[in-house]
Amino acid sequence: MNIDTLAGEGTQMKGNFKSALGDATGDPKLRQDGAADQLSGGVRKGVGAVRDFAKRQPVATAAAAALFGFGLLKTLRGRGARI
Repeated sequence: MNIDTLAGEGTQMKGNFKSALGDATGDPKLRQDGAADQLSGGVRKGVGAVRDFAKRQPVATAAAAALFGFGLLKTLRGRGARI
């Protein structure tokens, strides 16, 4: 577990609290802020999970990055991009 995972969890909890408070008070802006916090917390937790995976499996991470890069390069060449 790293700082991104922990921070994402905290942001999601804050979002849950804001959403519940917005529901209780009938404040749509507070509900929207809570939903945005939940989403950003989930993304940050995902980044943390990827970082944890990269630390545990460096070879698999390098292979996945190479495949992604190859696919991106192939896509760009197919669209007529000059590389």
